[in-house]
Amino acid sequence: MYGRRARLGVIVPSTNTTVEPEFAAHVPRDVAVLATRVPVAEVAAEQDKVASLLAMHDHVERAAAELAGAGVAAIAFACTSGSFLGGRDPDQVMCDELTRRHGLPVVTTSSALVAALAALAARRLAVATPYVTSVADGAQSYLVQAGFDVVSRHDLRILSNLDKGRLEPTESYLAARELDVTDADAVVISCTNWRTLDSLAAVEADTGRPAVSSNLATLWALLRLAGVEEPFSPGTALTRAGLPDAARAQWSARTAAGVVTGG
Repeated sequence: MYGRRARLGVIVPSTNTTVEPEFAAHVPRDVAVLATRVPVAEVAAEQDKVASLLAMHDHVERAAAELAGAGVAAIAFACTSGSFLGGRDPDQVMCDELTRRHGLPVVTTSSALVAALAALAARRLAVATPYVTSVADGAQSYLVQAGFDVVSRHDLRILSNLDKGRLEPTESYLAARELDVTDADAVVISCTNWRTLDSLAAVEADTGRPAVSSNLATLWALLRLAGVEEPFSPGTALTRAGLPDAARAQWSARTAAGVVTGG
């Protein structure tokens, strides 16, 4: 049986070509990743980008229901921009509602990133993104709303999500190296359609700071919520960390509520 230890559910944008292969390459043995997709449009102009990303929210409930039906232990909406652009509070409300409805933890990449940074006791962040400015500003705003300081930022300003998925891991490494980490507690590399898991160890070694990417935070949160506690590939600081007690208690309470009131 695939997923003998745990089955993890991921909701990915239709243009994302990175989450499924990257997770499959790094999950521990006997853990399976099951995915479903939500549509997102490729746009020709930056002014249309934010609306196209937020439109995915109309399909997340359907996707979560599909994955819950497969018996997964936890679900992640594996899209950083699609979760941070609405703001921290609406993102948390969506997680809470889906968790209660399905009786299992439902997180977003952005909320997983917040928990990951708490696990690393990081507050001051150097952030690399492939985003256009309007989207990258949304990432910074979400992090500030969650209590972090963004002390350095570098954006590649790529509009097409498909183009982000074509980037090699060396591109995320080089983008991180452009950051000024002097005042940073951690390096954050945002975007689930950016290959990062093969570059993070080098980023940590070269910057002397813990490095967390969207995909690493999402995979880590799913594994910990599914009860998989041991270190995993790529062996960076976060992969050895447990889920903070406050986050675990919070998710457990929400899941219990879902068992009682879920539809």
